[in-house]
Amino acid sequence: MNNRKYGYGFYFRCIQSQLEKAMNEQLKEFDLTKSQLDILRFLKYVKKDHVNQKDIEEFFHISNPTVTGLLNRMEQKGYVVRVHSPDDKRIRYIQITDKVEDIDKKIKKHIDYSEGVIAKGLSQEERNLLFKLLAKVKDNLIKEEENHVKDID
Repeated sequence: MNNRKYGYGFYFRCIQSQLEKAMNEQLKEFDLTKSQLDILRFLKYVKKDHVNQKDIEEFFHISNPTVTGLLNRMEQKGYVVRVHSPDDKRIRYIQITDKVEDIDKKIKKHIDYSEGVIAKGLSQEERNLLFKLLAKVKDNLIKEEENHVKDID
């Protein structure tokens, strides 16, 4: 028998809200939002020579207009540049600027702090299990989204 008061979504929503609020507060000094930071870190650490907007959309599962808006604001702030592909002028690659390199260590400290708060009181075994479970939930949701899109077609 299930005696839970709230469903999974409630807890995910609360966790996401708290994390985003705390990170946005920490990122004010850089004039960044958590969403913008996520994209900058993806651009910095992705193992790919060239990243275009479509890559960002697919990785984060967000829409073209959303990514366009985020990139436009980051470009205005000097965090990214769009560079035309030498092979196809219709394709523009997204690159981080030196400004990102300059703040990366400070941002990493904020991320490490937040992760410490999340994992506070958890053993290493529990932390490993948490990552494994969260990855499984994420994969389930992505597969369901893909199956739902196929069902509509």
